[in-house]
Amino acid sequence: MRQTIVEHPFGTIKRGWGFSYFLTRGIESVKTETCLAFLAYNLKRVINIVGTKEILKRLKGLKDSFNLSNVHTVNNC
Repeated sequence: MRQTIVEHPFGTIKRGWGFSYFLTRGIESVKTETCLAFLAYNLKRVINIVGTKEILKRLKGLKDSFNLSNVHTVNNC
């Protein structure tokens, strides 16, 4: 069960995208680099599942319901 759920994203990012080593040094920058890789993986999956038109529609809905112009913080992944 673990193999089917967890190992696929790691294998795709590591072998399919060539992300086999870190370009940065230090724990914080490595965490950031990893978060960006998994963000790209998740966005690619969402685009394949939902489609770009639906994503844009939902993001426009979020923009209208929240005041995103004053957001300055970055959350950890």
